[in-house]
Amino acid sequence: MGELEEALKGAIDLHTHPAPDIVQRSQTVAEAIIDFAAAGYGGFVAKSHVASTASLCRAANTGAQARAIGAIALNRPVGGLNAGAVEVAARLGARVVWLPTVDSRRQREQATTPGPAPVWADTQAELARTPGYGPPITVLGDSGVVPELHDVLDVVREHGLLLATGHLDCDEVFAVIDAAKDHGIDRIMVTHPDLPRQRITLEAQIEMARRGAWIERTMASVLEGKLPLENALRGIRACGPGSTLLTGDLGQPHNGPIADGMKRWAACLHDAGFAPQQIHELLVTNPREALQF
Repeated sequence: MGELEEALKGAIDLHTHPAPDIVQRSQTVAEAIIDFAAAGYGGFVAKSHVASTASLCRAANTGAQARAIGAIALNRPVGGLNAGAVEVAARLGARVVWLPTVDSRRQREQATTPGPAPVWADTQAELARTPGYGPPITVLGDSGVVPELHDVLDVVREHGLLLATGHLDCDEVFAVIDAAKDHGIDRIMVTHPDLPRQRITLEAQIEMARRGAWIERTMASVLEGKLPLENALRGIRACGPGSTLLTGDLGQPHNGPIADGMKRWAACLHDAGFAPQQIHELLVTNPREALQF
């Protein structure tokens, strides 16, 4: 076994998009499990923007060495900032909660961004036009985070879930980090802050890391030209490997197999001079700590 393969043993991808979904995906959950197990990885978190994946992952885990791990994203189809939906997802095995993504205020207000449109863009636009679908979801009110978020955070703490910030902007993320800390939550993933729509500078990311959050950087962002690789590497070094989570965010048909996210990151890190121990920390140790896996 090569040096990189050894460094990747047990890797966890905290952000993937397998099928079934309401848009086309490159692989099913079952197919991704086979690939992750064959590579010697520990597993992956299956994310959908429109539904909890907890039941799906629970049914797909048939004893393979790699596991599919359920999650929920708090967009309109699950009731937005719905503590009841989080409670049910957690009881079914979900380990990650994303705050609003496609229905966040920032995402819904941002009509276009550099690079190719997300594969879900047209479908999401159709959903948002559905009568009764609802307006963008805000996490901030006149006096801090909204009451519904406090209810969600209580459930996150009770079940020991990983809190991901979704497609929130800089001010919203800082408010969420502070509120989560007040609720006793210390495992927070700042979701791909390098994407232009979120307007989170590197200086802000460094401060978020200083406050105890992990900063996520995704291979999909690199592949699609939304995050130059040199900027990603600069961010990893600036925030520190111990405060970084590297994910694939793969599942788009044009970006290939989902498990390749880990291999691609490892190759990029190796070429940039990161030692095998650092690659192991970034792709194995940190995500396992984040999930309490």
